[in-house]
Amino acid sequence: MAVNFIWAQRECRSFEYQQVVIQNDPSLSASRQTVQQFVRQKESTQISSSARTSEVKVITIPVIVHILYHYPGENIPDDQVNSQIAALNRDFRRLNADTTKIPAAYKSLAADCGIEFRLARMDAAGRATKGIIRKYTPITNWEMDDKIKFSSEMGDDAWDATSYLNIWVGTFQTANGYSSSPGDPAKKDGVVISNKVFGTFNSGSYNKGRTAVHEVGHWLGLRHLWGDTYCGDDGVADTPKQQTFTSGCPSSVRISCNNGPFGDMYMDYMDFTNDDCLVMFTEGQKQKMRLLFESGGPRYSLLLSNGLSNPSFDQFPLPETAPQWLHVQIFPNPVISELTINMESDPRWIGKEVKLISIGGQVELRKLITSKVVKLDVSHLKPGMYFLSAEKEGEKMLQKLIKL
Repeated sequence: MAVNFIWAQRECRSFEYQQVVIQNDPSLSASRQTVQQFVRQKESTQISSSARTSEVKVITIPVIVHILYHYPGENIPDDQVNSQIAALNRDFRRLNADTTKIPAAYKSLAADCGIEFRLARMDAAGRATKGIIRKYTPITNWEMDDKIKFSSEMGDDAWDATSYLNIWVGTFQTANGYSSSPGDPAKKDGVVISNKVFGTFNSGSYNKGRTAVHEVGHWLGLRHLWGDTYCGDDGVADTPKQQTFTSGCPSSVRISCNNGPFGDMYMDYMDFTNDDCLVMFTEGQKQKMRLLFESGGPRYSLLLSNGLSNPSFDQFPLPETAPQWLHVQIFPNPVISELTINMESDPRWIGKEVKLISIGGQVELRKLITSKVVKLDVSHLKPGMYFLSAEKEGEKMLQKLIKL
């Protein structure tokens, strides 16, 4: 989740994801409304924009990156992870050289958000960490259903969301990424990014790490510029209304929703423009994000995190090693007395039943799978052809077997 791929259009699914989450748990509407009320109250008491700009206190957020891979090429290297962290810092601190692309009318609005990101150095147990978790999974394609966030679903559990920003990286076919919203459940809190657009090692239109910049903007409470509806409101005063998202990489003024003479702010990170043309957050967006870190805010606890402290123990958690194969191994075949079934590549088989069926269709042997390696005593069976059968979650295993 490092594969070369060219997307025709940025596929941020955060709005769709958040709608589904609310449908599944209507109580989240109240928690999100509480966050919005907190931000509005803080906004109403904030000092002037010019004074805020001169008093930027840098907020540093510990990050843990969960890499879920099935094929070896999806297990992206540390350098690629580091390139994504660097891209986040470049854009949230307005250190990007391409600010020259900001139209003159909007240059004064471009903000150094004073927010930085670092890979965690210490886990919750006080042990040293590189801030990167690598985990083999039998899942070849993730969906926008949060299963990637749970070990029980062959993903990886979130680290304490009050102390870390969790970023999950995996293989997706229909999305570049999506994000939770402030106030969402801690076990699902974080950002999910396709490995096709994670970091700056990829080709195509989204090769500058700005998909993660966009999604982290959502994680910090920002909406799409068009408010996810026709000429909608993103809740930020200094971003002009616009009709809808922008595709590609425009170079001229695009007027919609009576936002002339300067037009759409398609160069803002919260649009869908190609990475080459996303170059700024505004002062208003900066304020909205930073208010979440005020005392009592949903991101305040991150300021108290020990994730960037010197670890109490030099011991690193043992890495999880991937199986040497990517499918169930059945051996020997032909077999004389004992058959071994190795399901290390997919522990979802545990708890299912395996059957040995004669060529005539009679079940000769049944066994509940209770571990990743199963041994079957077939010494009592007559020589001939058999079929080994098991089924899980709509997937069926059927293997021809010769008994000598």
